Amino acid sequence: MPKPCSICHHPERKAIEKALLDTEAGHRKVAKRFGVSASALFRHRQNHLPKLIARALAVKPAPVHREKAHDPATDEHALEIAQHHEIVEAERDRYAIDVTQQLKAINAACLEVLRQARADGKHSILLRAVDRIVRQIELQARLLGQIQEAQTINVAILPEWHGIRQAVLEALRPFPEARLAVAEALRRAGL
Repeated sequence: MPKPCSICHHPERKAIEKALLDTEAGHRKVAKRFGVSASALFRHRQNHLPKLIARALAVKPAPVHREKAHDPATDEHALEIAQHHEIVEAERDRYAIDVTQQLKAINAACLEVLRQARADGKHSILLRAVDRIVRQIELQARLLGQIQEAQTINVAILPEWHGIRQAVLEALRPFPEARLAVAEALRRAGL
């Protein structure tokens, strides 16, 4: 029989769960604060906290069979943690909106410096403002997912691929229908 979760039975369970939802710092700080192990916090966050929140947010709460040994939390406790989770998520969303507003403000300031430098004929400042604007545009594109950071490798141009392709087709020589089907699939894929 598995050992009961020490966090589920901890006297400060609500505070621990709220701290797990609030913190971006990690399990170690929460563990130290409440005198529990980081691994127990991790297991609880992975295995029990999502179920607790889901139980509270269920549209049609079906009767949930819970054994006392596994999860002693009441439905009121689950609801309170789910509401706290929603508050934390709303706060994160609000911060994300603030980042966008800050980025827009920085863009506006850079454009103003650019206009003023152009009007004053200050070419060195003008060039620096243009460079800053280019970096801002790159940052925005990265944040919006419009710039792909990962390197793309086209295997069709690698010499190893041509050898593999030839070996597959040769292996299929005794099976002409399969060989034709594979050759056609490779042709359609551009390989």
